[in-house]
Amino acid sequence: MKHLALAVACAALWTAAMSAQAQERFPARPVQVIVPATAGGPVDTAVRMIEPALSSALGQPVVLLNKPGASGTLGMHDVATAEPNGYTIGQGVNSIFTITRISGTNVPFTLDDFSLLGNYATDVSVLAVSADAPWQTLDDIIAYVHGNPSKLNYASAGVGTVSSLSMQALAHHFKLNMVAVPFPGGAQLTTAILGRQVDIGMVPYTTGVAMFEAKKLRALATTAPTRLPKLPEVPTFAEKGISVNGLNLIMGLYAPHALADDVRATLVDGVAAAAKDSAFVTKIEAIGLFGQYEDPAKARARLESEYTDIAALNRELQN
Repeated sequence: MKHLALAVACAALWTAAMSAQAQERFPARPVQVIVPATAGGPVDTAVRMIEPALSSALGQPVVLLNKPGASGTLGMHDVATAEPNGYTIGQGVNSIFTITRISGTNVPFTLDDFSLLGNYATDVSVLAVSADAPWQTLDDIIAYVHGNPSKLNYASAGVGTVSSLSMQALAHHFKLNMVAVPFPGGAQLTTAILGRQVDIGMVPYTTGVAMFEAKKLRALATTAPTRLPKLPEVPTFAEKGISVNGLNLIMGLYAPHALADDVRATLVDGVAAAAKDSAFVTKIEAIGLFGQYEDPAKARARLESEYTDIAALNRELQN
């Protein structure tokens, strides 16, 4: 009888253990993605595009939480310090780990505080003016500023951002004296250029593509590696002698560093599946983003390469 009771007890314990293990299999509930940017800009738009595919890949809802501020570091700090259980991850962007750090902004974390889950999309920038502005080309801008120093103002998403550094690189290369006007994000600075509140600025291609097609904005140059299919007449920064490594937004997903191996593997596989989903790729390319999956190792190598180039550019700007 005692042996029977013991067997029953062991069976009950084994069943409970198996049940608990099944309940703890990740993910067992929704996954939150912190978005360190304002709504409507390319960082926010990209993650909203991948959210359905990521939810499908993980088998759980994906909940987005916008937390902009401090050039993206506010939201990413919350990711770095979240409980490393996989249920809080972040929509990261390369500039936070390169331009923002190098610009002197106080960044309360390093890349080693994160588990990279993979990159999935790229957004380029377009130097733009309102369609009714008097400048038709970049050469027109250069000639105007040389003859009218400090008269032309440009929109920027703030210190430590792609838009700010791109304009600084342009100004340094052509010896242009322009006045920076900060805005909260890409959507807001695009609206300001459109409304002639400022003269010029770097517009995220995803934010401005419809306005370029509608002839509401005029494109003067792009940070794309080659000329854009929809703007074939517009030269690239590289054609003008300006390096663009690190000047385009590379979107990826990040998690706190100390993830369990199985949780990390599930998230990495989920990001890869979502990034390669044909419906997702079709959607992002329709709005001007470029699908570009990179696994965690390639994503880290890219960040290290861009950091080196941006640091060199920053030293050049200081001289």
